[in-house]
Amino acid sequence: MPIDIAFADRIQQLPPYLFADIDRQKKEKAAELARAGSALIDLGIGDPDVATPADIVAAMQQAAAEARFHRYPSYEGMPAFREAAAGFYKQRFGVTLDPDREVVALIGSKEGIAHFPVAFVNPGDLVLVPDPGYPVYATWTRFMGGEVHYVRLRRENGFLPDLDAIPAEVARRAKVLWINYPNNPTAALASRDFYRRMVEFAAKHNIIVASDLAYSEIYYDREPPPSFLEVEGAREVGIEFHSLSKTYNMTGWRIGFAVGNAKLVAGLGKVKTNTDSGAFEAVQAAAVVAMRSPQAVVDEIRARYRERMEALVAGLRGGGFDVLSPRATFYCLIANPAGLSSVEFASRLLQAGVVGTPANGFGPGGEGYVRLTVCAPVATIREAVERIRRIRL
Repeated sequence: MPIDIAFADRIQQLPPYLFADIDRQKKEKAAELARAGSALIDLGIGDPDVATPADIVAAMQQAAAEARFHRYPSYEGMPAFREAAAGFYKQRFGVTLDPDREVVALIGSKEGIAHFPVAFVNPGDLVLVPDPGYPVYATWTRFMGGEVHYVRLRRENGFLPDLDAIPAEVARRAKVLWINYPNNPTAALASRDFYRRMVEFAAKHNIIVASDLAYSEIYYDREPPPSFLEVEGAREVGIEFHSLSKTYNMTGWRIGFAVGNAKLVAGLGKVKTNTDSGAFEAVQAAAVVAMRSPQAVVDEIRARYRERMEALVAGLRGGGFDVLSPRATFYCLIANPAGLSSVEFASRLLQAGVVGTPANGFGPGGEGYVRLTVCAPVATIREAVERIRRIRL
């Protein structure tokens, strides 16, 4: 006789899966197109479509054959990996880090972002979460019994949080504030001046700043995006999460790191020692090769995304769509045509054979937009544009 199985309250309280109906429509449309000898164009997922660079793959192959990497890895990351991460930050951002105290390896930055609230959010603590923003910030706050206060990111403000608009009582109660620039899903950037104001705000209200810097190397401005840690005082209030996934086309490898305030890094590390056994050291060895390389491959990856993004934006604007100018990431927001919700617009795109993500899946502030990616060849991007331009709205 089956037992009565009930999900934990934290699972039952998760919001409804917004994309369930879209997923059903996606399968139906894919089958319809296949019968007609065509294919669905999926611009909904931020997953690089080009292989990891060959020298990184070769380093992994060599390391995977070494018996010393077949045992349990170190919890905090191999010394060589942490030194390479610190070296990357020094070369790219001019930030000097202590590899032993201010760097910890992650099984992808998502893992670290999820585990961070375990170390620092108590039941009843208030966490400031960008809206729209990466859903993991809010989900794991709630898993820990914390309270989420959404900080709206608005188009007219460059999708930066208006710190002055945060109510005094909310600022007084807040424990953590999440920021993410270059931003997913808006593709916005933050300046050093903004980060300086963020440090002042955090210091004034005793708030931990958690910065998600996963997209730092995918940008279209001449000047590369800064790190939050470049600003004086940032290390006293914050931690930053970085990933090799987007920079080197390594999403499936699951490797990243967190850097910054030694106590925040140690707290995250303590959670990890009680949760996982560290990242596979052969992957770490390959990551060392990636971070210590001349970075020419990163320039090539960036140039490829720029070409694709230019084709997407110009093509859609030529068709009369209101497309936000992406300054970074491989994401692009399209404003909903008048009278359509984000889910309705995504459904129209899907019927045209193109998968997009309704941006309200990233929070209430995403309503009004659909997010597309350029994780597809430029010819495919152009075909997607033609399909979208044929939509009768």
